Parts: sequence; structure tokens; C-alpha cells
Amino acid sequence: MSKSTLTYTGSCYVAIVGGELETGEARDSIESIQLRTGDARRFIRATKGYEARQSHFVAWLTETAHPFMLLLDSDQKFPANILERLRSHQLPFVSGFYMRRRYNPIAPVWFHDTGGRLPFRPWCTNVEPDKLYPLGASGWGCMLIHREVAEKVGALLKGEPFVIEDDMDVYPYDLGKILSAIHELQQLQDKKLSAPYLNSRIKEIYTVLEQEIRPLRGLKDPIGSDIRFAFYARKAGYQLWGDSGATCGHMLNYPLQVTDYTTMPLEAFAALEKAAISGQQDERKKVNACLAMLKEI
Repeated sequence: MSKSTLTYTGSCYVAIVGGELETGEARDSIESIQLRTGDARRFIRATKGYEARQSHFVAWLTETAHPFMLLLDSDQKFPANILERLRSHQLPFVSGFYMRRRYNPIAPVWFHDTGGRLPFRPWCTNVEPDKLYPLGASGWGCMLIHREVAEKVGALLKGEPFVIEDDMDVYPYDLGKILSAIHELQQLQDKKLSAPYLNSRIKEIYTVLEQEIRPLRGLKDPIGSDIRFAFYARKAGYQLWGDSGATCGHMLNYPLQVTDYTTMPLEAFAALEKAAISGQQDERKKVNACLAMLKEI
């Protein structure tokens, strides 16, 4: 689904996820995001980010009627027009563009589009400015989702949370159906039944188990909740898009290196020199003004 077939109107639930500590610059940017009448903004703090995101999904879908949810991480700095920019694409599932919270190496949170097949390949190529890219997955830090996407993903998850760390070894299953099938098998083995009836029941039970226990990855290592949701959204018929112009800053503590200075482009050195000259000129003006004032005393 490249473009939404939905009527792209309605308010947005802006869902901010964070911990106990906040960076003032990031918080100020969140408070400055442009909202429309009817939009709502809510912070949820939790020890684990996936718990807060799941709480936002539940609150959005059960306590509000907002057609959209914008998930944001509180350790990022956002442009004031981030919501309006993502809305402007009229897409049901679209991500902003930012870097992982690390510096060596620097890497985006995006994953390449693989047609919905796992594993998704981490983004390792450059991007053109202000361009929409089809994605396999992206981080939760700046994600606009339409309610219909969540509802259809929820149907595929069969009671599993929207946001969990999971190994995705099998597809979500209806545990009630599986237990009922096992219980009936236990009953059948204790009864003296005709072969045709027994074969018929076993065939139906086998069909239930085959439909509910379907291999997916077949591996036991965990998969990130952001990758998991994007995978099932694609199964539900929704392509995730990424806007390379919807850029966000990810806050981190960084040990500044001499090489950060020595490898700067020439334009940066020129800007640094210009700023230094401007600062010197301002300083001279202040000194001259002070000297002039002293002469008058």
C-alpha cells in the first residue's frame, strides 16, 4: 500500500516515551511541536521503553478516538513542524529520520525494505534530502501511525501486545484453540470410536494445530519490538515509509575527540573563523564603549 486509501483527517495523540531524567533541550523541542485543535500530548515515563510504548498504544486505542498516534522518544530534539510534515505525506505509516544513540560508528535507525521478508538489513547507504523511502522497519523514536494500521496489526497479533521483545520463532497463535485441540485429543484416546469418526476428528484437530502453530523465523534470539511491529504492519498491507527531511537529533554523552576538529570540512573551518572575527569585533566595540565612558567621568 503506497498511499493511504483512508480519509486523511482527524486529530493526533502525541505519545512521548521517556525515563526519569530529561534533557532540557529535547523537552523544550517537544513542547514546541505545532499541534492542531483537537490534538493531545501525553508523557509516559517508564524504566523500560517498550512498557511505556505499549501503554500508549492501549491508551490511544481504548481511551481516545484520535485517528493518529505520533510516537516520540523524549531523548530526541524535534523540529517544531515534525507532526505537520509527517501528516503532509498522507501516509498511514511513516517515520522521521534520526541516528541510533551511538557515535562509533554513526548509523541510522532505518532498515532497508526487503519486501516484508526477515531479516531486515540495517540502513547503510546515504540518503537524498527531502525524499520518501520505502522501509522495512525503523525505530520508535519518531513514528506516525494511523489507527487502522494498529487495529489490523492487533488482529494478526491475536492478543499479543503491540510492543514487546519477541523471538518471532512462530506466528502469533490462538492459545485457546490449541489447548482445546490438545484436550480433545486426550479425550479421543480414552474412547472406543469407529475409525471413520476418529480419522475425521483427528484431521480437524490437525488442521487447527497446523493453522495456529506456523513457523516464522524458527530462531530463539530476540527481535526488537520496532522491527516486529513493522513486520506485521507489512503483513496487514501497510508499507512503512521514511522521510529523510523529517530529521531529529538524538541526545547522547559524547567524548569529544581531536579528530572531530581535524576532520572537519573546510566550510566548517571558514565558519569557525568568521564567528571568531565577529566575536572579536563585538569585543572591541564593548571595550571602546567602556573606554569612552571612562573618559567622560
